[in-house]
Amino acid sequence: MSYSRMVERILKLAIPNHLLWLVFFYWFFHSFLNVSGELLRFGDRQFYKDWWNAGSMERFWSTWNIPVHRFARRHIYQPLMDEGFSRITAAIIVFLVSAFFHEFLVSVPLGMFRAWAFVGMALQIPTSLFCSHVLHGGNMGNVVMWLSLILGQPIAALMYVHDYLIMHGLLSSFNTTATPTLAVPVPSTAY
Repeated sequence: MSYSRMVERILKLAIPNHLLWLVFFYWFFHSFLNVSGELLRFGDRQFYKDWWNAGSMERFWSTWNIPVHRFARRHIYQPLMDEGFSRITAAIIVFLVSAFFHEFLVSVPLGMFRAWAFVGMALQIPTSLFCSHVLHGGNMGNVVMWLSLILGQPIAALMYVHDYLIMHGLLSSFNTTATPTLAVPVPSTAY
């Protein structure tokens, strides 16, 4: 497949994917968790902060999912700090543990382990360092954060779809000039 076709497919998938992600975020974090909190009389209902204004990946990851952030900070990051790990090493370990669970949540339903989600999450470590140390946060860091969200997920999704189709023998041909075609099993006739 040509690079221009790959870019075209990523861009065609990026907006619908991101809109679905935003709808899920609103439904789960704003609606479902608040209704659950109301029914259970849960007093602390801060499930997210203003992640859409984050000037760095680090700020995004610490504001978009507060319950998971607090859990990881309390049960992974702080014990590592107490053991003498540096701040950056502890943060990287927490991020890699999170990347493992993201991969697990994709691999188990698909029945295959390919590590695309893990690699995508791990690549956000240098992206975070770039946003913080080179761009110094701000508007350009926010642009990088949004590009990572909008383009990263479709890239991973296409990688998983491609590998899933290959694994299940659903791609009959794959060359660089033509579009891959789906193999449709034809029932054999016994004459």
